[in-house]
Amino acid sequence: MSSQNKLSPIPHPPKKPVVGNMLSLDSAAPVQDLVRKSKELGPIFWLDMMGQPIVIVGGFDLVNELSDEKRFDKAVRGALRRVRAIGGDGLFTADTTEPNWSKAHNILLSPFGGRAMQSYHPMMVDIAEQLVKKWERLNADDEIDVVHDMTALTLDTIGLCGFDYRFNSFYREDYHPFVGALVRSLETIMMTRGLPLENLFMRARRATLSDDVAFMNRMVDEIVAERRKNAEEASGTKDMLNAMMTGVDKVTGEQLDDVNIRYQINTFLIAGHETTSGLLSCAIYAMLKHPEVLKKAYEEVDRVLGADIDAKPTFQQVTQLHYISQILKESLRMWPPAPAYGVTPLKDETIGGKYKLRKGTFITVLVMALHRDPSVWGPNPDVFNPDNFSREAEAKRPSNAWKPFGNGQRACIGRGFAMHEAALALGMILQRFRLIDHTRYQMHLKETLTVKPDGFKIKVKARSDKDRTIVANRPGVAVADSAGATAPARVRPGHNTPLLILYGSNLGTAEDLAHRVADLAEVNGFATKLAPLDDYVGNLKDQGGVVIFCASYNGAPPDNATQFVKWLSGDLPKDAFDGVRYAVFGCGNSDWLATYQSIPRLIDERLAAHGAKAAVVRGEGDARDDLDGQFEKWFASLREIAVQEFGVDTGFSRQANDEPLYKVEPVAQSVANTVAVSGGAVPVKILLNEELQNKAGANPSSRSTRHIEVELPENVTYRVGDHLSVVPRNDPVLVDAVARRFGFLPADQVKLHVATGRRAQLPVDNAVSVGRLLTEFVELQQVATRKQIQIMSEHTRCPMTRPKLEALTGDDAASSELYRSEILAKRKSVYNLLEEYPACELPFHTYLEMLSLLSPRYYSISSSPAVAGASKCSVTVGVVEGAAHSGRGIYKGVSSNYLAGRRAGDTVHAIVRETKAGFRLPDDPSKPIIMIGPGTGLAPFRGFLQERAAMKAKGQALGASMLFFGCRHPDQDFIYADELKGFADQGITELHVAFSRADTPKQYVQDLVTAQKDRVWSLIEAGAIIYVCGDGGKMEPDVKRALISIYRERTGADETSAAGWIDTMGTQNRYVLDVWAGS
Repeated sequence: MSSQNKLSPIPHPPKKPVVGNMLSLDSAAPVQDLVRKSKELGPIFWLDMMGQPIVIVGGFDLVNELSDEKRFDKAVRGALRRVRAIGGDGLFTADTTEPNWSKAHNILLSPFGGRAMQSYHPMMVDIAEQLVKKWERLNADDEIDVVHDMTALTLDTIGLCGFDYRFNSFYREDYHPFVGALVRSLETIMMTRGLPLENLFMRARRATLSDDVAFMNRMVDEIVAERRKNAEEASGTKDMLNAMMTGVDKVTGEQLDDVNIRYQINTFLIAGHETTSGLLSCAIYAMLKHPEVLKKAYEEVDRVLGADIDAKPTFQQVTQLHYISQILKESLRMWPPAPAYGVTPLKDETIGGKYKLRKGTFITVLVMALHRDPSVWGPNPDVFNPDNFSREAEAKRPSNAWKPFGNGQRACIGRGFAMHEAALALGMILQRFRLIDHTRYQMHLKETLTVKPDGFKIKVKARSDKDRTIVANRPGVAVADSAGATAPARVRPGHNTPLLILYGSNLGTAEDLAHRVADLAEVNGFATKLAPLDDYVGNLKDQGGVVIFCASYNGAPPDNATQFVKWLSGDLPKDAFDGVRYAVFGCGNSDWLATYQSIPRLIDERLAAHGAKAAVVRGEGDARDDLDGQFEKWFASLREIAVQEFGVDTGFSRQANDEPLYKVEPVAQSVANTVAVSGGAVPVKILLNEELQNKAGANPSSRSTRHIEVELPENVTYRVGDHLSVVPRNDPVLVDAVARRFGFLPADQVKLHVATGRRAQLPVDNAVSVGRLLTEFVELQQVATRKQIQIMSEHTRCPMTRPKLEALTGDDAASSELYRSEILAKRKSVYNLLEEYPACELPFHTYLEMLSLLSPRYYSISSSPAVAGASKCSVTVGVVEGAAHSGRGIYKGVSSNYLAGRRAGDTVHAIVRETKAGFRLPDDPSKPIIMIGPGTGLAPFRGFLQERAAMKAKGQALGASMLFFGCRHPDQDFIYADELKGFADQGITELHVAFSRADTPKQYVQDLVTAQKDRVWSLIEAGAIIYVCGDGGKMEPDVKRALISIYRERTGADETSAAGWIDTMGTQNRYVLDVWAGS
C-alpha cells in the first residue's frame, strides 16, 4: 500500500499505519541500519516515527550546508533528550538557547584548552600505567576484554582529571558502584523508544533508573560539597571541578551553580568515557587487521618513546606520535563512536537546491554515512587507511567532511582531551606489548548511546628488544656523538646582502631582539646595519630589507623613536617608500590594552600606506605572556620569507660550529679601562638615602621603601612627572656565585676578543675583571629564553640532563606549556638552570654571548624643582626582596637593592628622562586633577603636590584635587604621611587613604574611588585629568573598572560604551598612566 510523500522530493522507505517506520529499524543497531538505507535511498531520506518526520542526511554536500550555524542549530531530541535525566542542562544535553549552556561553554573553554592538557598529562599517565601494569600481570593465556578495560581507563581518567576522584577500576573485580549505576541508566535510556505500553513492561527498569540517578547525583553533590568545604586547600588544584567552581562567565559575570556543576560532571563521565573507550577499542581492532599499519605504529612508538618502559612519556613525546594520531582519526572516520547528531533549521530552509525543510524539523546527520561518502573519501571508503589523515590529505579535504565530534560551537569541547588521552594510551600499550588476535575477531558493533566493538577480546605478550625496529634514547648515544672531534668552524657566507635593523626601545627588550637578529644576520653573511629608529628619519629607501623592533609606552614612542614616528605621521608622498620591503615586530604589555602595540601598529600602517611592502604580518610580543616564544614564532616565518626574498641559500640560523662571538683570554691583573655607560647616563651623587617604612613600634614593617635624594649635574634639569633612569649593578653575592660556576674569581682579569665582522656590546681587547663584566654589563636575572636553553642543551652531554633541557625548547604546545610553567612562571634565569642542571658544560664565552646588556631602570621623580631646587631630585624606591619563585634562595631586585645599598656621598650613573603620554600637571592650574597611586605609585604625585603648593604660595588659584593613596598599615608604610596630611590641611588636595592590612576592613584605592563616586564624577564632569601610577597588572585594571562602573551608573551606558569612554579619556590625555607590570 503506497502512501503520500509529504516531504517530497526527499525519498522515504515504505511505512506502516500508525507506527510509520518506527518498527522497521533494527532496534539493536538502528544507526547501522540507517547507513544501509542511505546506500539504497541516497544522501537524504526521511522516516515517519509515529507521525513525526525525521530527516536523515549522510551526503557531504548536504551536510556541508547543515553545518552553517547561522541556518541550523543542534537539536537535543530522542535518546539524547532522555539522557537529560542524568546530564540535565550540561554541555552535551542542553539546548543552545539555555542560559547554562553558553555560561558553562565560556567557563570551560580554558580547562579544555591546549594549555590545560599539560596539567592533566601526569594524571593521564597515572591511569594509563594502571592499565598496562594490569596487563603485565596477566598469565600468558589470559584474555583481555578490550572494551571493558578501555572503559575503565577512560572513566578513571576523566574522574581523576575532572574532579580529583579515583574510581580505582583496575583494582576491582567489577566497576565502581557509580559506574554500574551510570551504565544501567544509559541502558534503560537507550531501551526507551516511546512505544505503546512501554511503561508497563519497563516499570522495574524505570524504578531502578530513578534510584541510580539519585545515587549518582548524591555522590557528585558530596564531591562538590567537600571541595567547597576545603576550597582554600584545593585552590591550587588544576582540574575541571576547580575551574567550574571558580570560573566566571565573561559575558554574564556569573558562575555556575552547584546543580549545574553536578550535571557537567555527569556529562563529562558519560561523554568522556563512552566515546574515547570506543575509539581506543576500534583503533586496536584496526591495527590488528592491518599488519602494515601496526608495524608503522610500532616503529613510531619505538622512535618517540624508546625502550625504557620505566620512563614516563612526556607531554611533548605524545604530541610527536603523528602516525598514532592518524590511526585514531581514521578509526573515528570508520567507526565514529558518536555516529550521528541532530540539527534543526532556525527558519524554513532549502538545502541541495530542492529539499525544503520546515523550521523545527528534526534532522539526523548520519556521521557514519558521511565518513564513507565516495565523493570525499574516494572509490574505496570502506578501506581503513591512516594516510587519509596525513597533513597533505587533511589540507586538501573540505572542512565539513569529517565530523566525529559534532559541529561548530556545539562540537565536543573535550576533543583535545580525548585525542591526547587516546594517543598516550596507545603509545604506552604498543611500547610494552605485542597484540595477539587469537580469536580472529571480526568487527561487530554494539550500539548504545555510542558504538563499540562487541565481544572483542585479545591477548598480549611483552615485547623484547628483538621486537623493536628502533631503540631510542639508549644511554651513550648522545655522548658518543658529542664526544667526537670538533667540527671546523663554518665559513661565513659572502653574499653581503644589505639588511637594515632598527629599534625603538627604552627598557631594552626591543633593542635586545634587534641585536639578536643583527648578530644572526651577520653570521649568515648579511651586510647588517643596526641603529635606533631616530637615526634613519628620512632615510629608509635603498637600504635593503628593513626589520623594525619597537615598543610603545602608554601610547607614546620610545625616546629613540620619537622623531621617526613624528616623521612617519607627517605629510609624506603616497610613494615615499616604494620599493621598501620591511617587517615590524612590536613589544608591549596587554595589561594596557587601550594602547597595546599602538606604535608598532602605526609604523606598520604608515609604511604600507606610503608604498612599502610588508614581508610578513606584523608580529606582536606580549610581556604579560610569552614574548620570547611569540618572537621566535614570528621570526621563523620571517626567516623563510627572507631567504626567498633575497635569493640566498643561507637563512638566519645559528650552527653549532659557528665561530663564537667572544674568545676569553685570561690575562695578568692590570688596571681595567673605565667603561663608558651607554644611554647618556652621567654620574650623580647620593645626598640622602633613608628608610620610609616604620621598623619599630607595635606594628613593625618587614618591608623596605627608600627615599633617595641625588644631586644632578649643572646642565641637567627636570620637571614634575619626569623619570630618573638609573643604570644599576648586579648583586656582588650573585656575581661571585656566577663567576665561580665558570671557574673564575671575580677579581680574575680577562680580555675579550670579538670574532671578525661581528658586533660586540661588551668591552673587547682590554683587560677587565670577570667581576666587573658580570656586575656592570650584563643581566644575570632575566628569564631564560628558549633559544638560550637550546644552546645550553647543545652544550650538555649527559643523557639524563639533555632531554630535560630539550623538552623546554620545542615549538609544540607541550613544550610551550612546560616552558611557561617551569621557566616563565618561576622566573628562572640561565644561571638558575645552570644550578639546577650542573651537568651542563656551557662555556663562559657562550654564556656572555647569551646575556642582554644591563638595562636602565626607570623611577618616577618624587620631588618638584620648585621645592627641592633645580639641581636636586628624589626618587621613592620599593626594595624588592623575597623567596625566589624558582624555589632556590632569595630573589633580590637588581636596581632597588643596588640603590638601597648606596650611602650619602656615593655615586651612581643616571639620567633624567622626559615623561611620555601626558603625565604632566595641566598647564592651567585651575583644572581639576584626580591622582591614584598606592605604594611607591605615590612618587610622582608627591612632586605634583609640591609643585601645586609652590603655585599656591605665589598666589595662583588651584583647581580641585583628589589623591587616593593605598598602603598596608598606618603604622608601617604610610609613606610621607605628615607631608601628605599637611598638603590636605593647606587645601592643596583632598586626601583619601586605603589600608589593606589594618584593623579596619581591607580596602584598596579602587574601593575608595567607588566610595567617593559622587565627588569623583563631579570632577570628571568638570574636565578633571585622572592620573594613575603603580602596578599595571592588577591595580590599574581595578581602578579602570571602578571608573567605568561610575560612568555606567551616571549615564546608563552599556559595558561596550563605557569601555569606549575610558579609551577616549586616554586618547585625550585625561586618563593618564605611569604604570609597570605587576608580578
